[in-house]
Amino acid sequence: MKLELAMNILILACSLTGSVYGLYNFFGEKKAIYLKLAACGILSLMFSRLYNVIFLTSQGALYNGFHIGLLGSIGSFMFFFSANFGQIDSLVDDKSKTFRKTRIVSLAAPLFILIIYVFFFTKVQSTELKIVYGFVALIIMLCAYYSFKHLIIYDVDLGIVKSLRKYNALVLIYAVTGMLEPVGLYLDSKILYTVTCVVTAIVAVSILPVLKRGVDKWTI
Repeated sequence: MKLELAMNILILACSLTGSVYGLYNFFGEKKAIYLKLAACGILSLMFSRLYNVIFLTSQGALYNGFHIGLLGSIGSFMFFFSANFGQIDSLVDDKSKTFRKTRIVSLAAPLFILIIYVFFFTKVQSTELKIVYGFVALIIMLCAYYSFKHLIIYDVDLGIVKSLRKYNALVLIYAVTGMLEPVGLYLDSKILYTVTCVVTAIVAVSILPVLKRGVDKWTI
């Protein structure tokens, strides 16, 4: 329990810092919806970890199945997915044959998430955990697909892809750690759990500043 609490406090502190940065920089009247959605992704992560910290402190352990904190995590991936799919994808992919290879190669990212989930599925005994994290894996797969796609797709004349590559690399890393964390937690791999949580914390505090620097280059 001490390790889980420490890791959730770490991610909470980093996501809180990231959230404050996002609120300050991305919620002005003239700021793009894309930036606000990304900031909401970190806000959702922050609220999920706040719940985890409160629950761990009061109950001594997280509930082994669905809990409210998971809604924050799911919401976080949904915001990142919505930002890429709803706001950017039509600008970087005109659905022509030119980008067909990229669309196919991009399937490697959700496939990797699926492989992690299948491993998780075969190792845990709880049916509830299998169902809950099956749904979580589905959301993460959507997020991973578009972040990887926008990471590798050919750049367009506006330079959008190039300016957002570092940001999308961090989103992709976050997607992978989001699936590896429950593997480490519920399969009692303390090293894996610790590493994935530390990486998530680093992403939480750095992703919005990286996004801002990329957008500043795009808009100059």
